[in-house]
Amino acid sequence: MLLIGSLCLAISLSADSLLWAGASSPTTPRHGRQEAEEGRAIFNGKGLCSTCHGVDGYKGQLPANLSQNIRDNIARLDPAPADLRQAATLSLTTDKQRFEIIRHGHLRTAMYPVSKDSLSDEEILALLPYLAAIRGTVAPLASQPPSAFSLRGNANSGRQLYHELGGCAICHGIEGHLQSRPPMSADLVARLNALPHPPADLRNPAALTSQNDEDRYRSIKLGHPGTAMYPKTLLRDEDIRDLIAYLAILREGGR
Repeated sequence: MLLIGSLCLAISLSADSLLWAGASSPTTPRHGRQEAEEGRAIFNGKGLCSTCHGVDGYKGQLPANLSQNIRDNIARLDPAPADLRQAATLSLTTDKQRFEIIRHGHLRTAMYPVSKDSLSDEEILALLPYLAAIRGTVAPLASQPPSAFSLRGNANSGRQLYHELGGCAICHGIEGHLQSRPPMSADLVARLNALPHPPADLRNPAALTSQNDEDRYRSIKLGHPGTAMYPKTLLRDEDIRDLIAYLAILREGGR
């Protein structure tokens, strides 16, 4: 998540002062141990930062539950995720800059903008003292296991997205039944049938490569290289979480 390196910003950092000024804007983060511990839970949990940057920022220690497919995708990232424990290699020098990078993302990288529904301003502010801790600019934290966080949203909303904006039913079938597709042209049917990698059967857990919700989140958001599963750029982070909740119902044999 936190691809802090020499990358181009889509928005000038100097133009973002409204986020750091005024009564309704974020306040300067407090670099205390309690705030850093909260940031650590977000980094290894709902923020998904550890997926690219490693558990506790150790690049060689990706979360154990990541599938090989996700690991391969991360290994192919260009530019590669920054080593957040090597302060000398990081180009950002202020917490204001780090806040804006997390919120707005980096152009032409795997670090996408993060909506306020996924991470609030307060949660991003909590990440900042933790990033300082792993850079070695404040006292290190005691070793604790990362906290778990559910990526599942509202299944009813996910079902609607699956059949409408998400376009999932075109390949995976209505309600996840591969042989029950919505009306479409003969040309599109022929192209779907000719895919070198057929769409996955979402009702057959044993046949799915994504074995946890974090894998599913990344697969929907980033897509699968070499397949017809393209990045879902029209979906918000909260939409993807709703889809994940609906996919769980399909795997269990429900609607």
